[in-house]
Amino acid sequence: MPASKADFKVVFVCTGNICRSPMAEQMLEQKAAKHKLPISVSSAGVMAMTGDPMTSQSAQAMTDRGFTPTKHISQDLTPKILEEADLVLTATLDHRSELARMLPKASKYSFTIDEFARLTSFLKADSEFQEEFKKKPKETREQYLKRAMQQAILLRGMVPTNLDPKDVVDPYGESVEVYNQVAEHIDVMLEIIVDWMAA
Repeated sequence: MPASKADFKVVFVCTGNICRSPMAEQMLEQKAAKHKLPISVSSAGVMAMTGDPMTSQSAQAMTDRGFTPTKHISQDLTPKILEEADLVLTATLDHRSELARMLPKASKYSFTIDEFARLTSFLKADSEFQEEFKKKPKETREQYLKRAMQQAILLRGMVPTNLDPKDVVDPYGESVEVYNQVAEHIDVMLEIIVDWMAA
């Protein structure tokens, strides 16, 4: 999606940029459109199959969950992409480590998809924080997102959980069932994140 200067920019990162991250990119775009959220979404891979489309299995998994897959051309993750992002969501902890090596300061605003979903769910539900994570009457939605993002970064260590965040498994070369499971995992996590964005 083309970005305007006012957009809150989200980047998804996986390995090849042909399965997980393009699914997440297009799912979030379509969810955001329903809520009229002022965000732009893109994706890239740490070892991208540059110029390749999304796999047909990924597209079918999206369709089966009610999304409309659109044209995708895979691209490599670059420092410039990270520099311009407001939020980077990775499929795995290893991907997050990769981008931190590429641009150390990006580790501040990067999370795994699962990690960020857990964080936003906690912040919205906890009585101590929930009022801070609602758009104020005089704020634009984009101003709210930028403010909420800064607060979420400061509070990222406060999520009480006995479980480590789950990686989004790589379905490449796996069965249709695995692709469907991955699409479901991404969809559920993004629904939590969009709920936070639209608060």
